[in-house]
Amino acid sequence: MNAAERFVKICGEVGNFSERLTGISVVDAYFGPEDFHPKKQSKEKTAIDLVHDIHQTFDALRDEIDDPLRLEYMMGELHSLNVVVDWLDGKDLSYSDLVEGLFHISMKKFSEHEIDKSIKLVTDAMSEFPGDDLRDKIRKYGNEGEITGEALQRLIENELQQRALEIAQEFKNKINSLMGASVPDNGVRYEAVQNEPWSGYNWYQGEFKSLNQFNIDRKFNRDTLAATIYHEYEHHVSNLWREKAFLNSSNLELSIVPLHTGRCVISEGTADTAKDFLQISDDDPRIVVLNAIYPLRRMTGINSAILLNDEGISVDEAVDYMVNRGYRTRESAEASIAFISPTTKDGKINFFAPYIFTYFIGRTNFVLPTFNKAVEQDELVKFYQTLYLNPYTGSSVTWNKAYEWLS
Repeated sequence: MNAAERFVKICGEVGNFSERLTGISVVDAYFGPEDFHPKKQSKEKTAIDLVHDIHQTFDALRDEIDDPLRLEYMMGELHSLNVVVDWLDGKDLSYSDLVEGLFHISMKKFSEHEIDKSIKLVTDAMSEFPGDDLRDKIRKYGNEGEITGEALQRLIENELQQRALEIAQEFKNKINSLMGASVPDNGVRYEAVQNEPWSGYNWYQGEFKSLNQFNIDRKFNRDTLAATIYHEYEHHVSNLWREKAFLNSSNLELSIVPLHTGRCVISEGTADTAKDFLQISDDDPRIVVLNAIYPLRRMTGINSAILLNDEGISVDEAVDYMVNRGYRTRESAEASIAFISPTTKDGKINFFAPYIFTYFIGRTNFVLPTFNKAVEQDELVKFYQTLYLNPYTGSSVTWNKAYEWLS
């Protein structure tokens, strides 16, 4: 068994291990040979077995992989999987150690001064909006054009199918044509779901198609729904290119997409930057507000996760923090708690508890500044080619090295 095969096999085994303990597999997507399908890998291995196999795979990679970026990418992924196993096995890891070990980023709590500055930006953006105070303005902004329940389900399962075709064309016109490259796209199917900790999720199916699910327990208005649609569609696009790279190269490790690794930082960062990539106009005052609220909600969400998982405050206190400092409704804050709490309602480890850092850090520390630099230097063609044609650039471990050519 070569190094790439070992890599895919261990991903599947760790996925089965995480699913056994949390109900969720660390493997987010797979589109490789049936013999290496995660479901066909061992479901019985202990944490000791898995860590031993991971270390053997480290050695195999060092011996067999010559491409420095490919090697660094795979080593980073393996390191993260090792941390997943240690965490779920009960090893004494602080929340900071967990976040940094999984995602190869520094855990940072935002200061209340930074939160105040973000609130000021929202206040300025909403100066002409109706309402008695900022909280009232945000409430009215959220209620305008609100879509919930059965109406949201009908929209998701009908109109979004047409919207997906339009967004696909935007990517082709504004990015693929610029790159001078094309990728097969067999489309996205939209589905409404309930009882999930997230608002939207892209399930890449392989064969150049996806299932995008939206959680109708959450409230959307026309602006927040549009942002979520672009976010989830960019996930689809990234995976289209990844599958094409796998088929062209036969590098087996590209056929498996694990969660909780440095890859996720860039994946969520690019998804949160999709509207920038597509040059979606922000002249609309409502979009200006949405762009101002984004960092406030992301920063206070991260702070809430740290308060819950690192500083040990109660769920009620975390909800209060999101209400008071993030200007959320209590209903919205309570819905968000399921994503960041240390444990689930049934007492299991919450597999998503550390994940919240990937979105904002991926966008603001990695993807957006690099994108902006490429725009300034008239290097968008090379930026998109680096991002989409070489999947080994798509990790917090390899990102800076991959873009060293930007001065």
